[in-house]
Amino acid sequence: MRHWINGPLGWIHDRPMTGEETNVVFFRGTSLDALTRGLLDQHRRPRAYGKGDDWGVLLHDMHAWDRAATGDYEGAHYADLCPPGAELAVFVTEPCLAKAHGPWFEYYRDGRLHTALSFESPDDGAGHTPDHFLPAFTEAHLTGPLTEADELDHEERTVEAITRFLGLPELEAAMPSTAP
Repeated sequence: MRHWINGPLGWIHDRPMTGEETNVVFFRGTSLDALTRGLLDQHRRPRAYGKGDDWGVLLHDMHAWDRAATGDYEGAHYADLCPPGAELAVFVTEPCLAKAHGPWFEYYRDGRLHTALSFESPDDGAGHTPDHFLPAFTEAHLTGPLTEADELDHEERTVEAITRFLGLPELEAAMPSTAP
């Protein structure tokens, strides 16, 4: 099975999802309704959602549905969607497909960016606590120079390290529903 970070999220549990540029947002401490309304206010169409025991997950279009008319090609403003007491773990699966950039990850806590990193260099983070995931990346052998074998699966191992560190559910297991 191909890992979800390695390509467009076109299908979840044999159900089609139109649009290739899909962001994956794991959330806790806020409701699915609040997150959905906030994304709709930013003109981002939710595509699928699910709820685990601790974290929920929502997949949405990366870009605004009216971006051609408005010129809005920026990403969603997740700090606005993360109230006090909430956490968001955001996987931007295709940050710039045209330039062949690898996936991007952002972790928000209490309304502010805690950590952000590119999968191309996970040990070079940004945000309030840029080294937050460094212990997980070190354990997964994702820091320092990568061998040729490491290059082949580093994106999957980066997702797995973040998932373990935060206790996120497996995406496929958390996706029982598809948004209308």
